[in-house]
Amino acid sequence: MIRGVFFDLDGTLVNSLADIAAAVNGALEELGLPVFPEEDYRHKAGNGIRKLCQRALPAGREELLEDLIAGYRRRYGENCRERTRPYAGAEELLEALREAGLKTAVITNKPADQTARVMTLFRENAVDLVFGQHEPFPVKPDPRSFFHVAETLGLRPEEVVYCGDSDVDIFFAHNAGALGAGCLWGFRGRAELEAAGADLLAADPDELKTRLLALTK
Repeated sequence: MIRGVFFDLDGTLVNSLADIAAAVNGALEELGLPVFPEEDYRHKAGNGIRKLCQRALPAGREELLEDLIAGYRRRYGENCRERTRPYAGAEELLEALREAGLKTAVITNKPADQTARVMTLFRENAVDLVFGQHEPFPVKPDPRSFFHVAETLGLRPEEVVYCGDSDVDIFFAHNAGALGAGCLWGFRGRAELEAAGADLLAADPDELKTRLLALTK
C-alpha cells in the first residue's frame, strides 16, 4: 500500500516544451549558433540545465557552454510561464490524491527558483512539498533528493510512487527503492518508459489517478 505520490514537473504536470525551446533557441541565437525545432527539445530536456545546454551546443563549441547556460537562465527566468500550462486533469489529479490522504510532492531537475515560478500556475499548496534543483543535491536520477523529500514527509521510499515522463524519472524512482509510474502524455513516450522498466503506465492524468488510488487499498 502506498502513502505518497511524488511527481516530475516538466512533461508530467506541465507542458513547458515551448518555453524551454524558446529560451534555449534565444540564447543560441544570441551566440550566433544554430537553433532547433521545438520538438527536438523533447529529448534535450530532462537532465537539468547543464545537460540541456550541452545537448544544444554544436560539436566543438564547448567553450560557449557557460554563456549559453547564462543566456538560457535569463531568458527562461523571464518567460517560464509564457506558454507553459498544466496538463488537462493534472490539477484534479493532485486534488484527488490529497483528498485520499496521500502525501504529495514535486521533485524536479528544474532549478528551485524557476520551479517556484512555474508552480504558481497551480493553486496554492497544490502539493505538500516542492523540491527544485539546488546544491548540495545532485540531479536525478541520483536518489538523494528523493530520500530528503521522503524523510521530510515522514515516508519510506517503498511507500511512494514517483511519476514522470522519461527514463530518468523511472531510474530515479528505482534508485530510491520506489515504484516508477510512466506518464505517456509527456515529452518522451511509451517506448522509453517501457525500456526503463516503468512499474505502471498511464495514458492521461485521469487514468493515473485511478491506478494510483487502487494502490492505496
